[in-house]
Amino acid sequence: MSNAAVKYDLSAPDSPLPAAALRRWLHGRWALLFSHANDFAAYGFESDRWLVHVQEAFAAADVRPLALADRQEAGWVTEVGGCTTTLALDRSTRFVMTLDASLRPRRTFAYTQQDRLPSPIDLVALARQTRDRSLTGWAAARNRPAIPCRR
Repeated sequence: MSNAAVKYDLSAPDSPLPAAALRRWLHGRWALLFSHANDFAAYGFESDRWLVHVQEAFAAADVRPLALADRQEAGWVTEVGGCTTTLALDRSTRFVMTLDASLRPRRTFAYTQQDRLPSPIDLVALARQTRDRSLTGWAAARNRPAIPCRR
């Protein structure tokens, strides 16, 4: 795994899908943002079946797929119901970023072309775990008294 910094700027005015539109599209869901979606594509005679499984995994986890590219580079992401954006991110770094509904990065998986990559289905499961942990952690903190009670 690479140790590269990812530049993240939501205020990019030249983005075809600006941050406000992206938040509306997410509609409260979390997303996986693939910098190089084709790195995760399944090639071969079973790619149609693979797409069905990936689409089902995203739907079951209630996570939306995003690709940092134009439609040709995004490939499978748009085929499973995702969309593309060119938020101002460093395209030289390869990464998959888990974004919450406010587009805040929650987890980033940076990699090189030589790394063995997980499947998008595994990444969806990680995004769901991250979301569930953050939500249960927030709820637990909310129900905890600010000052310990004396008995």
